[in-house]
Amino acid sequence: MIHIVIHGTGRMAAAITAAVADRDDVSVSALVGPQAPEWEAKIPWFSSFADLSGLPDLLIDFTLPEGTRAAAIWCASNKVPLLSGVTGIPADIVAALNSAALCVPVLWSPNLSLGVNLLADLAGRAATIVEQASPVIIEDVHHQWKKDAPSGTALMLGARIAEERSDDDSAISYQSVREGEIIGVHTVTFKMNGEEFDLVHRAHDRSIYALGALDAGDWLTGQAPGLYSARDWLSGRRQGS
Repeated sequence: MIHIVIHGTGRMAAAITAAVADRDDVSVSALVGPQAPEWEAKIPWFSSFADLSGLPDLLIDFTLPEGTRAAAIWCASNKVPLLSGVTGIPADIVAALNSAALCVPVLWSPNLSLGVNLLADLAGRAATIVEQASPVIIEDVHHQWKKDAPSGTALMLGARIAEERSDDDSAISYQSVREGEIIGVHTVTFKMNGEEFDLVHRAHDRSIYALGALDAGDWLTGQAPGLYSARDWLSGRRQGS
């Protein structure tokens, strides 16, 4: 049994709580966040880490960048593995994650969907084969309320391709669409002479992010201290570790 504390009380906390409801190998023991959950939660809520009694096996962080900093400090101090899916993290908070990773296993990814991370893996493989100068267009389509554009996931995909191009992103461009209640569609288009091909991921339900977080968290709790990526998680899945 893996005991989890969720840092955050929003939609992702609700989705993770729902995802564990019928499982007997994982449980959510508490929610931590400055605001009480707006959904009906039968799990204890605490406004700060200081109010927690007992330590979990894993902290899952879905807050904002400053919340991630607090999570990193608390996890390092209490030797609790940290999984964060927060987007838009600046360099100083990445440094805080690196510092925590000296003490505990830390995995940070702007998208914890298994399918999206498979998309990133396939896009990276394609980038090693297609001519480096070939244009790449990354399009993300999300609901009308999403503020960041390009999305964190689109930038993650671009970074993965650029990495395989010796960190050259000059041929990568982004397009963002915000409309309706679309959960998320990401398309990577490689343009070549006389042909092009697309890699596409469509999110039909937000539960995919919760299921991915639980899968990644289960893997993370068995790792040594260090800063891990979603690619490490996927590699661990392939190896069965």
